[in-house]
Amino acid sequence: MKKSLLALATLTAFAGAASAQSSVTLFGIVDAGVARLSAGGNSVTGMTNSGYNSSRLGFRGVEDLGGGLQAGFWLEGQLANDSGEGAAGGGGLNFQRRSTVSLMGGFGEIRLGRDYTPEFWNLTIYDPFGTVGIGSNNTIAMLAGQANVTTAVRSNNAVSYFTPNMGGFSAQVMYAFGEKSSALGSAKKENNYLGVRAGYAAGPVSVHATYGKTEGAADAADHKVWNVGASFNAGFLTASLLVQQEKNGAGLQAMAIEPGIQVPVGAGVIRASYGHYDQKKGTAAWNDNDYQKIAVGYLHNMSKRTTLYATYARIANDGTQTKTVATNGLGGVLSSPGGNSSGFEFGVRHAF
Repeated sequence: MKKSLLALATLTAFAGAASAQSSVTLFGIVDAGVARLSAGGNSVTGMTNSGYNSSRLGFRGVEDLGGGLQAGFWLEGQLANDSGEGAAGGGGLNFQRRSTVSLMGGFGEIRLGRDYTPEFWNLTIYDPFGTVGIGSNNTIAMLAGQANVTTAVRSNNAVSYFTPNMGGFSAQVMYAFGEKSSALGSAKKENNYLGVRAGYAAGPVSVHATYGKTEGAADAADHKVWNVGASFNAGFLTASLLVQQEKNGAGLQAMAIEPGIQVPVGAGVIRASYGHYDQKKGTAAWNDNDYQKIAVGYLHNMSKRTTLYATYARIANDGTQTKTVATNGLGGVLSSPGGNSSGFEFGVRHAF
């Protein structure tokens, strides 16, 4: 009996020591709403998801290795909670939002796996709507269908280095392997990616610049993007500005500029943005086919974890452009060339 008690006490002490040096957290967001989209004389009304924050389920953990060194992991999957599916478009739960393992210390962080690309960080941080929902900016993959844009948001097979915060200055470098065989000749470089991000964030000021290049199977399919984001928190409002350019080896180029504001009002926040998207160069079919997007919304924080939101957005097309307002989980309306589209969305977000 005494030996059993001694063994139990030893096991308990060991488990307590282990738990003090490592931790695992279950976390997630469930965000659902109702939206109505209109374009070209048609409309659709229905349930949406991820109107304020992207719905997700994840696990993350950190282990203290001693000597100021830590190891960590992060597995995060997308939820389409309006239909109960694990990811939008069908299928079960996966971890394609993020799946990384890291070593961290005074030197910064080395991170391996699928993760956000450096240029996407600017798109989501300096957009008042966080690149989700009906008010999201349209800067993600502006050359979709015209170039290799597989790394517009995330990249597979990536190795990243994050510097420590040095008085507000920080930087990130990411390299991702396309994993193509040398037997493919010049196409062996396809999907190789290199991206960098650097900037300053301290007090009310934040500004970052990024550059990324994804190799195509041929030079004409190379995809290059740079952007600059900045914000200033004046207390009574936060003003932001995002500028981005994309181009490929075939000479197609797109430019976007989006100023935005966020104004705290009691327990809520008013958000607004204006985006201008300009087809700068390329074939005649791309000239003058610009478009503009306005979005305005309101968040009301019921608690630290639960928020009600409402957003209105409208797109005006020039030339033969056919861009439409869209949101997660709802679509099916098409704009006529040079026509307009609009949408309204309201919902609730709960984080845990």
